[in-house]
Amino acid sequence: MKNDKIKHIVAGLGIALVVALPCWLETQNLFAGLWACLAGAIAGGVKEFTDNKHDGGEWDWADFGCTAIGAVLAVVVILAMHFAKG
Repeated sequence: MKNDKIKHIVAGLGIALVVALPCWLETQNLFAGLWACLAGAIAGGVKEFTDNKHDGGEWDWADFGCTAIGAVLAVVVILAMHFAKG
């Protein structure tokens, strides 16, 4: 169970960074990078929705929360990169 939550955090972080880093690197616009981090949380919602509707599973708020935590970590990375450049 603990391993599953770690996978959700890593997935949320990975998805958010894959979407947000190119947005931020291309525009150097902080808000473009931060809004793009929502992709991680959206992916978590879609995953839980498909588990609930199609795979016979149930919506797991803990899984969704862990995926959103990963997306928040991506926000921290974008903020650190933005303010580190000076």
